[in-house]
Amino acid sequence: MASEYYGTLFEPKPGLLRTDRAAWNCVEQCRKVLGLDEAPAPIPVDQWIEHPLGIRFGIADLSPIGEGVLGAAYVIEREILISDSIAHEGRFRFTCAHELAHVLLHRKYATVFHETTELPDEQASRLERQADQFAAAFLMPIVLLERELYAISRDEQLDADYCLTELMMPTVRSEWLWRAVFLPQIMRRFGVSKVAAIIRCRDLRLIDCPTREFMPIRFENLLREPAKALELTRMRVREGRPVIAGRAS
Repeated sequence: MASEYYGTLFEPKPGLLRTDRAAWNCVEQCRKVLGLDEAPAPIPVDQWIEHPLGIRFGIADLSPIGEGVLGAAYVIEREILISDSIAHEGRFRFTCAHELAHVLLHRKYATVFHETTELPDEQASRLERQADQFAAAFLMPIVLLERELYAISRDEQLDADYCLTELMMPTVRSEWLWRAVFLPQIMRRFGVSKVAAIIRCRDLRLIDCPTREFMPIRFENLLREPAKALELTRMRVREGRPVIAGRAS
């Protein structure tokens, strides 16, 4: 059962279980070798690539490979190179985990992989999509994500059970919770970009209700854009729940 491998609330959507489990097994392998009681957040992906995974790792000028190349994975040589042009920490960490996926999962398909600045899911190949899904799962394991969701609610003085339910609804309150509270906190606690956090949350569903997705489908693209609804600016927290100022809850 997925719940035995992950947490108590969420599991990957159909078709993603194998990739998610590969990422989780890799995290667990590193944790056990290092003698840790639990995996840390954020996951020290660049350090773990070198040890305990034993893959050569470096930061280099990748412009000779091609314009816009952010990372390169050399499967046979077990080597990962990341572009020295990446300034955003979240983009850097995601690229590291993305290239790690190629080394671990895609040996039979190719011996060299190059990641460019192409946006996820726009004419991306199946292998690139899978590498993105692995990266999100590796950097944000479900068991850690569930733990941090409750911690975020506690730290922000929010009702955790109410918020976790509301986050799955396509409502103004849900959009505000995602934008103002949970996405920023997930980004900070796991050292990831907004796009990476959205990829992870969109790929999860409830264990007890498999038809219920953690992030509403329409929010995947909506949350990447600036907020437009004026009601969002009027949102306040009252008794642990978000309410629109001037409107009965």
